[in-house]
Amino acid sequence: MILVWSNLAFLGHPSRNGQILYVRLITPIMPNVEQVLSQTDPGDDMQRRLRYQASYGASLCLDLLIDDQDTSEVFCEHHEDFLIKRKDGKYVGVQVKTRLPGAGPFKTGDEPVKNALNRFVELDLLFPGQFYRFVLVANCDFYDGSKVETNMAFVLELIRTKSDPLFTGTMKDLIKDLRVAHKCKKQAVLDALKKVHLHGQVPKFEDMTASLIMKAAQLRPQIIEYWSLEACVKALIDKVLEASAVSCNEPISSHFVFATSPTGALVQSVIAHKRMTPNEVKAVITQTTAVLLMPTSNGNVMPTGIPTGSHIVEKKMAAGRISAPSISAAKDQQTSAEYQLQEWIARYGTDVASQRRNQIDLLVNTRCAEAFDKNRLDDVPFGTAMLSDVRDAMKLLAEQNDQTFGLKYEQLLGFVSLSTQACRTWWSDPFSLEDPDATV
Repeated sequence: MILVWSNLAFLGHPSRNGQILYVRLITPIMPNVEQVLSQTDPGDDMQRRLRYQASYGASLCLDLLIDDQDTSEVFCEHHEDFLIKRKDGKYVGVQVKTRLPGAGPFKTGDEPVKNALNRFVELDLLFPGQFYRFVLVANCDFYDGSKVETNMAFVLELIRTKSDPLFTGTMKDLIKDLRVAHKCKKQAVLDALKKVHLHGQVPKFEDMTASLIMKAAQLRPQIIEYWSLEACVKALIDKVLEASAVSCNEPISSHFVFATSPTGALVQSVIAHKRMTPNEVKAVITQTTAVLLMPTSNGNVMPTGIPTGSHIVEKKMAAGRISAPSISAAKDQQTSAEYQLQEWIARYGTDVASQRRNQIDLLVNTRCAEAFDKNRLDDVPFGTAMLSDVRDAMKLLAEQNDQTFGLKYEQLLGFVSLSTQACRTWWSDPFSLEDPDATV
């Protein structure tokens, strides 16, 4: 409830000293529901934590692209938040824990830590000899102040270096609880805890996406534009979220009734849905960065300030005796270049788009002029030979991503068509475009 002051109100009687008394009346005003944050529904915070976990999973998936890595696959929400399969056949279980900023680092006795250790011990007992390591990740780091049992790093180091470490406080109680819960010997608990490693030096909530973009840039240096890297990272996070959830596609799962072992087939399908391989990661990146060479509908996508239509292209290339299929392709390539210009305008604005177009025009026109000078012959059509050289030049130019903003070969040929339409490139000796014999 919000209280606001109203106008002054007269009480009706003067005070003893003769002064007239007034009071301010307070009128309650109820706020609009959309203008107030909820204090009881933590759904938005939960979504942030889930996306952070998925972002960490995306980082693990990017590691699959490193040639000398020990990992071969990543399973999402399979026994653990993430189950990493190593090339030697063993596994690494990963749990991601998060805390709000300002809550401080995790300590041994904190409930999330105890729950994670309990799960690690359980898995090590259920699948003996299969786990190489367990990793506990925390966005808030772990307490590392002094050599006490609330210091997880100190405790785990003692367990790894001493055959029978002596604990008297928090860790003694925790080991006892784990032993009782799993009905096992103390040594079995210690053997599992020896495999536990902490990862607290990870990006915070607000830094995770930027960290992933930097990692993707290092692994895929050929992707030179920030927006492309950001799109790849977000697509990979979404893919991890999808793999982490049980599929809602019931019609597909119903077909398993026709399998020899319907239950087994369904289980294998669910597991396959959770699996991320290097090829899966590459496919996400490829699909995200794939350049759409033509608009979805081959309509009139025409940026302002460029020559319209392709009738001049047809006349000039025909005058150079260039084949009809090549002329038809040139018109499609022109549409592709126009579409790319429109993309640049929408994404970066007119000024940046113009700067990019001017650079591409300079590179393209220079090579077209070189091809013209090399192939020009008096009274002999030379358009076909010139086009061959221009195509070779555009193929080489397409490999120079730092100069051409990642444009494909076909798009660069589209800029050749634009240059032709603007009468900066000729495929024969220049002539009057009004000449009816020019297209013969």
